[in-house]
Amino acid sequence: MFAVGGNAQEEQTDLGALRVTSVTLTIEGTSKKAPFFASTKTVRLTNLQLGGPPEGDVLQQVLQPGGLAAVDVAVPVMSITSPDKGVDERIHESLKAAEYPEIRFRLRSVTNDPSYGTGPVLLRAHGTLTIIGVDRDIAVTVKAMRAGSWLLVDGTTDLLMTDFGIKPPQGLLGMLKTDPAVRIRFYLTLRAAEAQ
Repeated sequence: MFAVGGNAQEEQTDLGALRVTSVTLTIEGTSKKAPFFASTKTVRLTNLQLGGPPEGDVLQQVLQPGGLAAVDVAVPVMSITSPDKGVDERIHESLKAAEYPEIRFRLRSVTNDPSYGTGPVLLRAHGTLTIIGVDRDIAVTVKAMRAGSWLLVDGTTDLLMTDFGIKPPQGLLGMLKTDPAVRIRFYLTLRAAEAQ
């Protein structure tokens, strides 16, 4: 297996055979008052292993069964922000940012969904998500689409905060209740390292 590592933030990041040019992670949920939204562009890829040596079209290789052997991702909790007043602080407090400064995901396997048909490639990424020190196995639905020398990736998973021992954020005096269900989504743009 061939390992590469790097830091995928807003700048281009060289991951050996691959280059991450942009990444955004979002969290969407609801409360009694209204929906809430938070996001970050600070996502660190701490490990990425191709399933074999880089050959020919690396982006096409990644889309094949066994194309990716491992991906480890870390998200600094304090980098998660919201345009809504006070949401950042409630999220950071609920995620115990001082004690657990990162959310981590470790990919174990990727399977293709051949029933999806034409268009984007539909994948299921299986791995372990760690939030506030609690590990849970999750599956992420991933759509990947080639756009010339780019690979556009959109991944989504729905979680219950309570599955990780997280008490859903509340407003002043507990008057504003938050639904424990949240949707995590990421958008990632990759290109082969030799493509400029």
